[in-house]
Amino acid sequence: MKVLFLKDNLPTAMAGEIKEVKPGFARNFLIPQGIAEQANKSSIERVEKLRKQAEIRRGEMKAKWQSVANEINLLSLEIVAQTGPTGKLFGSVTNSQIASSIEENLNGVTIDRRSIRITQPIKMIGSYKVPMKLFEGVDAEVNLLVKSDGNIMTEEMVEITEGKVEPESKSSEESSSEESSSEESSSEEKNNPDTENNLDSAPETEPSEEE
Repeated sequence: MKVLFLKDNLPTAMAGEIKEVKPGFARNFLIPQGIAEQANKSSIERVEKLRKQAEIRRGEMKAKWQSVANEINLLSLEIVAQTGPTGKLFGSVTNSQIASSIEENLNGVTIDRRSIRITQPIKMIGSYKVPMKLFEGVDAEVNLLVKSDGNIMTEEMVEITEGKVEPESKSSEESSSEESSSEESSSEEKNNPDTENNLDSAPETEPSEEE
């Protein structure tokens, strides 16, 4: 079915575009939501007007996000985390943490965490530059300093909390001692006839005088 998009519905289409879509998608979503209408002669005549309006809106949005990008480029964010003695983090810095930190520093700005492009997991303290894509044609880069909170964990604890190492089980000496003790006990039971009889049968009772 051919439809005329009345609003942007990225990445499918932008307002003012006529595209072929699945009938079910058009009838159940696009048309009821007012995002598109079935393309006909009269709707096609509206295409140029809608395109111009959409271009104006996108230009305004781009200018807005470019202004935000300029502010982000000047930011120096700090994120404090638990670390081990070598500076390894308990976990890693997430997109959501960075987005929240930016919002705390910029009034009235909401950052989509998906716009933050962490190229490799941040798992150590240090300075980082994290790229962002805020809007079509608008990129930014935020300066990030990851610091320890001072509560130093052991490397073993960091690895255990990450699920890499299981807590230590009993030592080999303790296990060997327990196995040896168990074998000796079993051997004594086998070599002691009294023990064997006591286990296999109940004690006999003497007949009473009356009998």
